[in-house]
Amino acid sequence: MNKVILIFICLVASQTAFSQNKQDNLVNILKDEINRNYILLKEQPIPAYYMGYRVVDYEAYDIATSFGNVIYSAPTHLRMFNIDLRVGSYEMDNTRELKDAGQDNQSRFLTLALENNEQAIKTTIWKTTDEAYKNEVKKFEHIKANVAVKVAAEDKSDDFSKELRETYFEPLIPFDNLKFKPLEWEAKLKKYSGIFSANKDIYDCSASMEVELERKYFVDTEGAEIVENKYAFRILINVSTTADDGMSLPLYKSYFAHDIRDLPSDEEIIKDANDLSRMISALRKAPVAETYTGPALMTPEAAGVFFHEIFGHRIEGARLKQEGDAQTFKKKVGEQVLPADITMYFDPIIKKYKGIPLNGSYVFDDEGVRGQKVEIVKNGVLKSFLMSRTPITGFPNSNGHGRAIIQLNTVTRQSNMIIETSAPKTEAQLRNLLVQQLKQENKEYGYLFDKVSGGFTTTGRYMPNAFNVTPLIVYRIYADGRPDELVRGVDLIGTPLSIFSQVAACGTEYGAFNGACGAESGSIPVSAVTPTLYIKMIETQKKSKSQNQPPVLERP
Repeated sequence: MNKVILIFICLVASQTAFSQNKQDNLVNILKDEINRNYILLKEQPIPAYYMGYRVVDYEAYDIATSFGNVIYSAPTHLRMFNIDLRVGSYEMDNTRELKDAGQDNQSRFLTLALENNEQAIKTTIWKTTDEAYKNEVKKFEHIKANVAVKVAAEDKSDDFSKELRETYFEPLIPFDNLKFKPLEWEAKLKKYSGIFSANKDIYDCSASMEVELERKYFVDTEGAEIVENKYAFRILINVSTTADDGMSLPLYKSYFAHDIRDLPSDEEIIKDANDLSRMISALRKAPVAETYTGPALMTPEAAGVFFHEIFGHRIEGARLKQEGDAQTFKKKVGEQVLPADITMYFDPIIKKYKGIPLNGSYVFDDEGVRGQKVEIVKNGVLKSFLMSRTPITGFPNSNGHGRAIIQLNTVTRQSNMIIETSAPKTEAQLRNLLVQQLKQENKEYGYLFDKVSGGFTTTGRYMPNAFNVTPLIVYRIYADGRPDELVRGVDLIGTPLSIFSQVAACGTEYGAFNGACGAESGSIPVSAVTPTLYIKMIETQKKSKSQNQPPVLERP
């Protein structure tokens, strides 16, 4: 059993009185109200055939410091509600894509009272359910008319899948059990951001911390009853400056843990902060890179963002059902899409990989389906897709990847992505492969992408199906053995099928990108674990830059 889970079980088991806490009665209030409303709505002329209620009870504490001073320190406590109400049938319902109009992702989100006043909560939910039903009926009538006059759908699978429904309950965890001491962490964060006061090259900085405890409730008319806790500790250090030519230069270092005791030591964070300070000054003086095509290396963190943006979004099942999507991999199941030594899978159940804590973990997704390990690519061959309860041809069921922030409706999203290789090479061997390729192509240098801030990709048919990854720290590796050279102003660009055909080798060192992914259903926590990558051919362009002059006055 995972050590973190053992710790929290011990904490709550010693306080059995909490098992009768009024908040635990919320699931019963939700069940009573969804059943009462469903009995009435399923008998309407256009019946509701499915309803799901989601609630997130969110407690957090946020601290932000800058140049050694606290600028924000406060708790947050919210309780938020959303409803999934479907009319029609599993085969065709109100969520179907409207031809020429896309998919309507409007949600029925609201805040609930923090106290379990049964009458107040039921009244709020009743009003929202009534309004949702009337709006979904109108939408369904529009969809039926749309289906009658437009060409037949390419994907003829149902609009909603039938799944095994489970009952799952985790005991209540009081926020105090997280052992978070705000004053202690204010002092630590002030120390971290205070390091940057001595560097006049730094125009802005922050050291912040976010402690989150989410208690997630889910009930539906198929019998699901889910109560799950999720807790997270995050530290983020940001610095930024502006080069003399107006280019904005940000850098960051982030830390994530499931247990506050697993965060790095003061000594490690202080060392990282000093490294950031030195690097930001070096970047101001670094030359601007020119456009480039040729071989490159990616560190694990950079490779994680690369795979998340370029591959991950193209194997999200709900997206593949949309007729405006390019559906890059939809009909490539059974085909070679990556080198034969590479395997890719997603596993939301695991909380760590090779000792690395993972941000995209959960037991049940936001449609009440248990998260499952999904083997997407085996020995380079595409095997499957990530699935929510939106079926596609050949994949009629969910594998627990329907996700959303509480304010939005669920769609298929990524969780913990793991890339593994059966033929790892040392970092020295990868560098040698790059140098040999440079000499073969008679190129002076290649690139090492060390750290990236994120990226974006377009998957629709209406514009070029491309990606853009935003590197922060990039080095030139020279074929003649000269020392690596730091450069700035690089954007990594390309198209998915061409770039993946150039992935040539993986390293022995693994790392993780723990971050948040923003897409149709909001910013959700994800992880991408990869080894170092060697790619035979990448393409870069110059990064856009501001035309504003840097400050005339020296920073105080």
